[in-house]
Amino acid sequence: MKDKFLSVCITSYNRVNELRRCLNSIKTRYSDEVEIIVSEDNSPQRDAIADMVKQFAGESSIDVIFNTNEVNQGYDRNLGRLKSLASGKYIFYLSDDDCIMDGALDKVIDALKEQKPALMFEPFYYGPVDAVKRKYNKSFRIDAGEEAASTYLYDAILFSGLIFEKDKIAEYDAERFLNCNYFQVYMFLMTIKKYGAYYLDVMTIDSVSDGENAYGTVKSTKKNELLADRNSIYSNIEFNKGLIKVIRFFDEDSNSDVITKFAKEYSMRSYGGLSRARAYGRAEFRNYWKKS
Repeated sequence: MKDKFLSVCITSYNRVNELRRCLNSIKTRYSDEVEIIVSEDNSPQRDAIADMVKQFAGESSIDVIFNTNEVNQGYDRNLGRLKSLASGKYIFYLSDDDCIMDGALDKVIDALKEQKPALMFEPFYYGPVDAVKRKYNKSFRIDAGEEAASTYLYDAILFSGLIFEKDKIAEYDAERFLNCNYFQVYMFLMTIKKYGAYYLDVMTIDSVSDGENAYGTVKSTKKNELLADRNSIYSNIEFNKGLIKVIRFFDEDSNSDVITKFAKEYSMRSYGGLSRARAYGRAEFRNYWKKS
């Protein structure tokens, strides 16, 4: 297969039906310029996933590459594995329990060809709370710099729909980020600080987010019951520990101080979690406060 313009890179773990839905959502008139890469992270359902992807590939007009990691790599290193497998000029990251909106992929490719950004991101629909996220009023270019990294940091939390020029992120090694769960945030911050970005005001991702949560449970990562239980009021705190670690890596590597602005923003965003914790009683509220 010749090198492509766009590699749609999908993380996969133990979600057969969700991945099938995700794959079926990838539709484009540029099928000869696009490849789909699925990296299955050695899950219990890896054989069923492999069979389903093989069937999809036989029916698809888009080239499909399937990878099964010989041992479980964890979220961050699986993102890195996808990056190494991609031949495209651009990498479009996508979770296996999310989908691409009808007609959006062609608009994304048109914008990439016209704007030639090092990084592009778009709004998404977040089904669990029936809300549109990562939404601004129009498409626009973002100048490079630390201010841009600070301003748009939260737009990197959902990795689905983040699009990177491959050459701009080739040097970043995911090994350092094991158990952080936010390797894409580091790549986002580095890219936007060095090269700027482009925001495309096209609803691109349907973040269904209904798949099984494997964070904190897979073989490669540190076991963490609080992280794994998304119903726990402590879960977001555990995730944010990894996010803070990644931001500190970025500040250290780029001689920046994004963490200070993030701390102010995070303190304001914490009120919702604190109020939910308070509903469990004063003792639980105090525990939440101590852990935060």
